[in-house]
Amino acid sequence: MHCTPMTSFAVIVAASQLFAVAGNPIALPMQTSPAATPAPTIAWPKDEAGLNTLATGLLDGWFQKMVAKDRAAIEAGMQANFQRINFEGAFDRTAEVAAITALGVTAPTVSGVRATRVGDALVVTCLVKAGESVNGKKLPSEPAPRLAVWQQVEGAWRLAAWASLEMPAVRPAPTAPRFAGDAALNATGSALLSKFLMAQHAKDLPTFDGMLAEGFQVVNFKGQKERADMIRGAKVATTEAPVIADARTTQCGDLMVVTCTLTMGQKVGWDTVPADPAPFLAVFQGSGAAVKVIALANTNKPK
Repeated sequence: MHCTPMTSFAVIVAASQLFAVAGNPIALPMQTSPAATPAPTIAWPKDEAGLNTLATGLLDGWFQKMVAKDRAAIEAGMQANFQRINFEGAFDRTAEVAAITALGVTAPTVSGVRATRVGDALVVTCLVKAGESVNGKKLPSEPAPRLAVWQQVEGAWRLAAWASLEMPAVRPAPTAPRFAGDAALNATGSALLSKFLMAQHAKDLPTFDGMLAEGFQVVNFKGQKERADMIRGAKVATTEAPVIADARTTQCGDLMVVTCTLTMGQKVGWDTVPADPAPFLAVFQGSGAAVKVIALANTNKPK
């Protein structure tokens, strides 16, 4: 099931209306509750080495829960509005708990950990050799990129977003998202993502550059990349107009997690990425004119 593809005109119109929506907080019913003692804040590491050490520990702990299929610990390790993508599509927290407990993961090996701090978010990329199997079929055993975004919630590190690029040698067409989400919020996230991707397509480099946060990271078919790599790629790559379908948007504190099925062919150097629908994830921070992209994951790849 796919949403009606957005034409370039529709993308521009949606993007032009975005900040009237994203600039205002979503109205939520006010609730009163007894005063509670706030959870202690976990101290942030002071340097890159410390961030990488923190991230390595979080990754090891997360994979231990997956291998053990500890449903309660897995659920506790994710924020309420968590999202994840892999080659199959998008999952929310409920669908992810069910998927992980059914997933065959044995003896994962984590390498190449890169961690950055962006505001209150810890953005992490790495390579993982996990020996996974999906629906009884083993996936290739080569290390594949992963992306994670953590925040401190109630005195603990909890995942806001996760992406895995481990997939069959021939990537199948994605399935529908495992959840419906909020229609208005989905539209807001879709328009925000459209603005960003249209800037890349139109070679509007000032807008594109301005929307990338310091500390930004991405995983794609080229592996783990950072902000400077993304800027260089935008300068030399030729992209088709993006077509976004099945957008799902959730909020985790000051983060907006957007997943979708993206159709956007690219030519990057000698590589041609086909215009095939593929799961895509973006994490934005902030609102209005100050919104920034802090993390991306693109499952599309050359054939």
